[in-house]
Amino acid sequence: MMVVAVIGAVTAIFSATIGICQTDIKRVLAYSTVSQLGYMFLACGVGAFTAAIFHLMTHAFFKALLFLGSGSVIHALSGEQDMQKMGGLKKYVPVTFATMFVGTLAIAGIPGLSGFFSKDEILWQAFSSSYGSPVLWGIGALAAGITAFYMFRLVFLTFFGESRMDPVVERHAHESPWSMTVPLTILAVLSVAGGWIGIPAVLGGNNLFEHWLAPVFHPVAAAGAHGVAAEVVHGAAAGAAQAAEAGAHHSTTLEIGLMALSVAIALCGIGIAYFLYRVRTGKPAEIAAKWPTLYNVVYNKYYIDEFYEWALIQRIVTCSIGLWEMFDALFIDGIVNGAADLVRAAGDRVRRLQGGVVGGYAFSLLAGAVLLVGYILYRSVVQ
Repeated sequence: MMVVAVIGAVTAIFSATIGICQTDIKRVLAYSTVSQLGYMFLACGVGAFTAAIFHLMTHAFFKALLFLGSGSVIHALSGEQDMQKMGGLKKYVPVTFATMFVGTLAIAGIPGLSGFFSKDEILWQAFSSSYGSPVLWGIGALAAGITAFYMFRLVFLTFFGESRMDPVVERHAHESPWSMTVPLTILAVLSVAGGWIGIPAVLGGNNLFEHWLAPVFHPVAAAGAHGVAAEVVHGAAAGAAQAAEAGAHHSTTLEIGLMALSVAIALCGIGIAYFLYRVRTGKPAEIAAKWPTLYNVVYNKYYIDEFYEWALIQRIVTCSIGLWEMFDALFIDGIVNGAADLVRAAGDRVRRLQGGVVGGYAFSLLAGAVLLVGYILYRSVVQ
């Protein structure tokens, strides 16, 4: 459980930091998705399986909205994906802007929206569960703050400020058709209200989502199972029950306090993004110039792709070439080509018997007749 929780927490914070420096609008959302998957596994690691599935559901609403919204932006800009070549787009695509802004608020964990309820449930279980710890909560809360920062960075770079668009592209910028904006609107509504079925008791709710999944994770559900599957199911159910029981021992004040603190961290992330990309717009470039090594490492995704290319892909390619040269080119091709060479050599010898000289053919017939008669005489004498 702890291994799962640690991997989830590290994934959440690691991927979130990568999103800080990306300029491709879809790449920011892609690493955001990896970060949110880390959140879900953090929840599984602390026994909050229901919270993990709840966040999977709410995340589906606002992340689908954000990805489709980015597609609408790209459509409006004739295929442009670089946020550094956007800006001031809000007036050209008002529906896309409004819906994406709602999705950004949801993923940032602003109270009342779907992402707030699922993310806060994960953070609370990361702190209060018998499998959790304040360290896991701290990493999750920090990842939430970073998420709020890079998502509002995306909004500010894309929709606010002076236009950085190519003049030709800007002249043709337009809102997407209803076939694209209607799904955005529906997902925006779900990004707001999709989490209301999981309002916790501390906020006056009843967490209907948790009650709905209770039969799945309750230990009694595993009573009829058998063998290894029974142990796995029962272990997961027991983990969920222990996590819930551990959470019940903490005070309501503590839960609300941690909730308020996580929201404050998210608001700080939003505030920093506003300061850097709306007030002091030249500051990000100054920071990148001041710490170029750190910036390049984060911008290049900690060089994980390059390490993967060197450590795995190139090794596999080298091994494959060696196997090809040894078995395919040398052994298999050798057998095939050797058989062909043998047939060709035999053909070169045999075809000399067909020289086209009539005297040669007559001599062959005579020699064959003599041999045949000699053989018959020999057999008759022997018998």
